[in-house]
Amino acid sequence: MALWIYLVLLPAILISCQRSLLLWKNYREARKLGIPIVITPVSWLDPFWGLFAQNLRWVKYLPFTYWYEISKFSAPQRERHLIHRKWGDVFVVVSPKANYIYLNDPKASNDVLSHYKTWTKPEPVYEIFTVLGKNVIADNGEDWQRQRKIINPAFREQNYNLVWDESLKQARQWLDGRCAESRTGSTMLDVRRDMVLIALHVLSGAGFGQIHDFSSGLRDTPQGHLKSFPESLMFLLTNLFKVLLFKNVRLPPLLMPSFIKDLQDTIKDFHLYLKEIVAYHRAITQGGGGGQIADIVSALVEADEAAKREEKTPGLGLGTNSIHLTDEEMFGNLFLFNLAGFETTSNALTYTFPFLALHRDVQDWVGEEIDAVFQDKDLHGLDYADTFPLLVRCLAVMYETLRIWGPLPSTIRWPAGQSQTLSVGGRNIVVPAGMYVITNVYGVHCDPRWWGPDSLEWKPQRWITTDPDTGKEILAQPPPGAVYFPWASGPRICPGKKFSQVEFVAVIAVLLRSYRIKPLIIEGKMKTEKDARAALIEVMEDSRTRVTVNMRHPENAGVDIEDR
Repeated sequence: MALWIYLVLLPAILISCQRSLLLWKNYREARKLGIPIVITPVSWLDPFWGLFAQNLRWVKYLPFTYWYEISKFSAPQRERHLIHRKWGDVFVVVSPKANYIYLNDPKASNDVLSHYKTWTKPEPVYEIFTVLGKNVIADNGEDWQRQRKIINPAFREQNYNLVWDESLKQARQWLDGRCAESRTGSTMLDVRRDMVLIALHVLSGAGFGQIHDFSSGLRDTPQGHLKSFPESLMFLLTNLFKVLLFKNVRLPPLLMPSFIKDLQDTIKDFHLYLKEIVAYHRAITQGGGGGQIADIVSALVEADEAAKREEKTPGLGLGTNSIHLTDEEMFGNLFLFNLAGFETTSNALTYTFPFLALHRDVQDWVGEEIDAVFQDKDLHGLDYADTFPLLVRCLAVMYETLRIWGPLPSTIRWPAGQSQTLSVGGRNIVVPAGMYVITNVYGVHCDPRWWGPDSLEWKPQRWITTDPDTGKEILAQPPPGAVYFPWASGPRICPGKKFSQVEFVAVIAVLLRSYRIKPLIIEGKMKTEKDARAALIEVMEDSRTRVTVNMRHPENAGVDIEDR
């Protein structure tokens, strides 16, 4: 019996000793930085902790577990700027796996995000976005520059016209369907599903040239596929960490766990979707039909084919250095477009609904602008170039939602190849190569030192000012000393920024033109509107960070959509 106990305990003891030695080594390195130190026995860099920390929340109620929140990747989402009140605007977390710096200084944060050549994206962290191939979000250096050159032409004003028209159509069909079903109340889970479908259909039309009605299309599974397109995409998004861990597992069929088989089959199925999309657009471009379609994939394939022709042109080519995208890069970037193109916008719309329901005054304020711009025009008569620039209040709603509930609570960089100096509050900190620097995006977006005492309140009006020359309302800049980067900043700013803005503004404008939103009293869960309001706040606060931020239990609150 003693032998079995020894055999069981020995590996645990050896692992504990090894981790203790690594922790001590990393602690000694952290002391050289000269900034506050927080020690944690585990961190989000440990795969098992990254996967299961959310299921071990009871740990934080044990003695001496101050480290629990800071050990999770979601720490900025849960704590925002408050973690810096205790440890300062810059501090280092020491764990057995690695050290990482937390940053809550606007100027230093902007410097890190803007200087993309000296502060690069860490490959171990961004590997999760390369499950289907290298892409513009994960690569650095010359590879990033080459891909960006091909991708930039895909996001053009011609495409935004298509985004605008498709967003108006999808929003109108969604609301018409609700009226036809005499359905007014929706839980936030229902809202989330509807916003995902709108975003997917807009992405399908404006991104991939495949037009669908809201009530049909992407719900169907085409012949030769295992799942519908959105089912495959949602599965991969929801299980992205597991995809990274298990995509290359090879076992005999009888020994393969069913969830790993389903995961690998879904990867192959989605990869087939991407191959079909690229093959279709390449055939059009190579057949002389390029330039006639405004969707993103058409533009991307056209730019890539142009790069191939440039390589072959005497005097223009780069010799052995290719400038076009490899097939792997093409698929990787298309997966990224899907991930970022629908997830971030649908999330922004989803989080906006509770805020609107809690602020009837904001709905009326935005409604005044919509009435003035739309007047009595039919949706088909609303031209993008003439209409979108005038809906600044609608855009302010998006900006304020993303300030509080942006897609990513933090961003990560590290010094490229050699140590770099980080200047914070007059102090110069020499950060060694390989050490992560985490910008607390939610912290710098909500710190009352820069955003005022109402920094945690949702007030879209803070984003509106008056142009002194024209007297018209325009979008305001962040307050003095503050920064704002839900789409990142500098040269590596998200290429789909305006795509998401046009889509969001169109959907909100169609909604508030004819309807108003209020908290839903869910039978059996609440009795009064006060309860319903509290439930909406609780559902938002009880969010979690997977790839992006999302509500943990959206079924526990809802909204009522009623005629104006």
